[in-house]
Amino acid sequence: MSVLVTGHRGRLGAAIARTLQAGGHEVRGFDLADGDDVRDIAALERAARGVSAVIHVAGIAGDRPGAPADIMAVNLLGTWNVLLAAEAQGIGRIIYLSSGKALGMMERDPDYLPVDDAHRGLPSLPYALSKWLAEEMCAAFTARSGIDTLCLRPVQVFDDMTYAASLAAPAWRPGSKACWHMGVHIDVRDVASAARAALECSARGHYRLLLCAADIAASRPTLELVAELLPKVPWRGGAAYASEPYRSLVDTSGAQRVLGWSPRHTWPGARGSKVADQVIAK
Repeated sequence: MSVLVTGHRGRLGAAIARTLQAGGHEVRGFDLADGDDVRDIAALERAARGVSAVIHVAGIAGDRPGAPADIMAVNLLGTWNVLLAAEAQGIGRIIYLSSGKALGMMERDPDYLPVDDAHRGLPSLPYALSKWLAEEMCAAFTARSGIDTLCLRPVQVFDDMTYAASLAAPAWRPGSKACWHMGVHIDVRDVASAARAALECSARGHYRLLLCAADIAASRPTLELVAELLPKVPWRGGAAYASEPYRSLVDTSGAQRVLGWSPRHTWPGARGSKVADQVIAK
C-alpha cells in the first residue's frame, strides 16, 4: 500500500515510516525539514495524489516550545488541510497521531481509574487542546464524508535516549507543585506498530484509541501508588491488579480490539529501586 506520512523525519514519524517499509508498504514523506508545510493545502494535495492512506504525524509536539497561536495554527489547520487533501484525492483512511493529553492528562486528576478511551476530554493547555479539537474535527469529517479516521492517543513516548535520561533523573519525592503522571509510558516502536496496525485493520469509521505500555514507570506497585497519590479518584480496576502489581493505569483494550495491537515493550527500570516514579510539573 502507498502511504503518505506527514512529519516523517521526526522521531515518531521516522519510526512509523521504517515500520511501514519493513511491512512492505511504500512510504511517501511530507516534512517541514524538506520545506513541506502542512499549512499549505496545495502542497498536501500534490503529495497525496495516488496514495491509499495518510498517517498524519506532523505538528508542534507537546515537548517542544511553541507559542499558543503557532501550536493551534499548525496542529489544527494542518490537520484540517490533511483531511481536505485526502478527500480531494479520494483517500479512504486517515490515521491521526493524537495524544493521551487530549484527555486532560497532567492537567488534573483523572475522573476514574484506569483511564480508558471513553474518558472525557476538555483539556485547557494549548497542545492538549489542539489534539482534542483535532479529534473532534476528525469525527465530524468522518460523519460527513465516510472516510475512516483513526485517532491514536499515545501517552509519553520513549526511545533509548529518553529512557536513559528518565532513569538517570532523581527519584520522585512528594511535593505540592507536582502532579504524578500515573507512570504512563510507551516505547516509540510500539507506537509505530500501532500505526501500521491502524493502516492494515478492517475497522471502519471513527475511533479514538489510547496507546500505553502494559506496565507503569515506577518502582512501587500500582495500587500502592494510587492509594497514596490518588486516593479520592474512583477505582474501576479489577483483580488483574493483584496478579500484575505494576499493571498500567491506562486501559488499551480498545486498541487491542480494534487494531489487533498489543504493546510489547515494558519499563526498563529495575523494580524495587529508587529510580522511576517521576512526576511532571503542573
